[in-house]
Amino acid sequence: MKPITRLLLAAGLICLAACSKPAGESISPDQPSSPQAGYAMGTVRDAQGKPIKGAEITINNTGGVVNNLIGYSDDNGNYKIKLSTGGGPLIGSYYVRGHVAVTYLNYPFKLALFVEDDSAFSPEEGAVKNLKLQIAGQRSNFGDSGWYGGTIEVDNHTSNSHFPDIEVTLEPVGPLVDGSVGETQVARPDWLYSYNVPVGQYKITARDVAQNKALAVKNYFYDEGYQASAMGVFEPILTGSDRYQLVIDVTDL
Repeated sequence: MKPITRLLLAAGLICLAACSKPAGESISPDQPSSPQAGYAMGTVRDAQGKPIKGAEITINNTGGVVNNLIGYSDDNGNYKIKLSTGGGPLIGSYYVRGHVAVTYLNYPFKLALFVEDDSAFSPEEGAVKNLKLQIAGQRSNFGDSGWYGGTIEVDNHTSNSHFPDIEVTLEPVGPLVDGSVGETQVARPDWLYSYNVPVGQYKITARDVAQNKALAVKNYFYDEGYQASAMGVFEPILTGSDRYQLVIDVTDL
């Protein structure tokens, strides 16, 4: 995984810069149930409903005012952030975003969290905003479109195959990035791309459906030559990004 090493080394530097933003007072609460004036609070859970410790919660201004606040979830997955920078009252309305850092295959991955109620709120009223980890499905948070799953790009170097005749099969190798058990994914790229594949490590094979023949594949990031199958792990599309891609080249056997 040489390419991901280079990307994620720089990502660590970006994370240090991001964490230097003004932080609200982060308090370890009981599980919150109703809003409290002057605070944003909630719970962070994984897909199985288990609490996530250490998730980074960011309170953002809807108007782009740079007084965003950062806090973290406690051992029980709860967070409570005081909506004050110490420099006067907050202005306008706010929304919540969250990320969790996990180690997968000995590398750090930054995963976006889904906010169950993504409506804006005023600091005076406060809000309860619960978040959960998703590694597939559609992103539907305010200003956050696309998919939680990774994007596959398939570059066609065959002499006869045409999209969408190319079919790519991805068999999970070990658990996915969130520790869950993955399922085999079969993708038919629509002019290069296929979307929303749960992020993880996969064994990749491909075939020409129209001609019913196997194709040779290689992982673009590793460039170990074309083979009947290849290994691939999703990579961040940009340094420090929470969106992932896997680039595959196919050709005739």
